[in-house]
Amino acid sequence: MNTRNAIVDGNHARANKFLSVDFNQDYTCFSCSMQNGFMVFNVDPLECKLSKQFSNVNACGIAMSRMLYRTNYVALVGGGRKPRAPPNKLVIWDDLQQRESLTLSFMSAVRGVFLSRIHIVVVLESSLEIYEFGGTPKRLIEPLDTCAGAAADFVVCQRVTRRGSTSEPAVPQTITRGILAFPSARNPGQVQVADLSHLQSSEAEETNAVQLPTSIIKAHNSPIRLIKISPNGTMVATCSMQGTLIRIFSTQNGSLMREFRRGLNRADLYEMAWSSRGSRLAVISDKQTLHVFQITDDDSDTKNKTHVLKDLPLLWRPKYLESVWAMCSLHLRSALKGKGTMNDQDFYNDRCKVGWCHDGDEDSLVLVWKDSGIWEKYVLLEKEPRSYAVNETLQTSPVASHKKEWEIVRESWRKL
Repeated sequence: MNTRNAIVDGNHARANKFLSVDFNQDYTCFSCSMQNGFMVFNVDPLECKLSKQFSNVNACGIAMSRMLYRTNYVALVGGGRKPRAPPNKLVIWDDLQQRESLTLSFMSAVRGVFLSRIHIVVVLESSLEIYEFGGTPKRLIEPLDTCAGAAADFVVCQRVTRRGSTSEPAVPQTITRGILAFPSARNPGQVQVADLSHLQSSEAEETNAVQLPTSIIKAHNSPIRLIKISPNGTMVATCSMQGTLIRIFSTQNGSLMREFRRGLNRADLYEMAWSSRGSRLAVISDKQTLHVFQITDDDSDTKNKTHVLKDLPLLWRPKYLESVWAMCSLHLRSALKGKGTMNDQDFYNDRCKVGWCHDGDEDSLVLVWKDSGIWEKYVLLEKEPRSYAVNETLQTSPVASHKKEWEIVRESWRKL
């Protein structure tokens, strides 16, 4: 008798732990979407705060979950083998009441969602929808067009201003701003930045809804891959599909503030995260390498790496010699190696989310892997300066050996 092995779909040969992972707005918690519900964990120390499994086994899958800080509201999008809801439907789950607080339906699948106490920003296939957060959410403006499959980012920040007259002293006033950044629909290499605090709830018909003024930043020549706004809303980091350069722009005037080089070869940068004070930026590529860049000059002894020939007098200087590289980097293969079921193909297909520990020192990061379900904590440590060999091309500074050198070390890990 002729027999053969059963045909197995390669995509389902290995069960993934989570369908998606997302940190909340201040990196104090993260949510994990599963085939039968979702879970919420405290970041550090790691602790499960909520595990919700839906009772209807025929409609229980969650493809995306997004928290509103540490409140009882969680945005959910159905997915998986048995979705709880269609992919074009957004559900705001109230865990305190154990029910759906509100729902929004769209003409295309929901690709992302951002929550604040004032706004709901929904990322669709080729547009953005903005609603006022409430019992009956109001659509504030017409959909904002963007390129298909585009990345976007939204942060809420506060700015202190002083207002007063000539006869009265100035009184400090705190203004809450919602900064939204997304790729332009006409030119995918450009970024549009808008302040949602200018929006007010409109009673007009949707066809007569107000327009949102945006500023345009010419970021890259090729389409945008990732956009991340700093926590204070003053800077936006971008990278293109090429994945070799990361650029930092001012959200106020669109000027280029920093430019960093990840590498020479093309790569897919799938994750970026700002530290709480906006002084460092963590970047992860599909080569599974973690890079950390120093943004500000608060610490004069901490510098990103530069080329050894940067300051030498040359008749012709390639632009490559002017590049600024990460202050430290680490290939993450050692992090998941030896866990039994993790081979090279699974490792490079896996994706993680990165967040900075909310402890104020900006020297600790947490990585959560989607497929393998592993939580890891990394720390940035200062190491002793060393001498460089002749064939080395990168160093902290051309001559100053007293500058700090840093390395990334895994401190702990756990299986979720």
